[in-house]
Amino acid sequence: MRPVSFRLAALASLAFAASAPAMAAVNVIPDHTTSTATDGLDGVLRVGAPWGPGSSPSDLGLPVDGVFAPENQQWNNGSFWWDQDPSVNDATVHYTLQLDGLYSFTRFVVQADDNDSYLLEWWDGGAWQTAFNIAAVNTFGLVTRDSGDVAPIVTDRLRFSATGGDNYYGVSEIQAFAEVPEPAAWALLVAGFGLTGAALRHRRAPRTAS
Repeated sequence: MRPVSFRLAALASLAFAASAPAMAAVNVIPDHTTSTATDGLDGVLRVGAPWGPGSSPSDLGLPVDGVFAPENQQWNNGSFWWDQDPSVNDATVHYTLQLDGLYSFTRFVVQADDNDSYLLEWWDGGAWQTAFNIAAVNTFGLVTRDSGDVAPIVTDRLRFSATGGDNYYGVSEIQAFAEVPEPAAWALLVAGFGLTGAALRHRRAPRTAS
């Protein structure tokens, strides 16, 4: 019969076979965003705008909180929103989020005002590149759009802006999916380390006289 230390080492080797842990694509934005910023004026409507009733204050934190607003909710209720009219903003408004490290993104989901087009960009270290062109859908209020699977994009920074529409813009959720190790895979890997240690301790234990 094989010694216990050998059997433990064999079990450990099975655990180490998971050294490339099973990966799951998850939205990393809520837990890994370190800061959000805008280079324009948000939460202010032009004179005579009809959208004051039903609105809420613009909030930089809402697009990265991991929570969708009710579909078709008014565009400037529960969102980061701005008026791009020249009387309020005379340049393109950007919403930028900084992450705590580099992630390889394979899918994006954005909930934003329906009748406008938007652009989600990623920073390549020297310039902004297109991640997701978000088309208008023309229903009402905040509507979710999904990029589907995209070629991996490695970045630690994303930027959102409007590219067309009625100059009333809002975004309530930005989600970016990257592959991270599944907890079960990590547990197996940690167990492997424990088993190896046990095997080594058993093998090195001094013999005792009976």
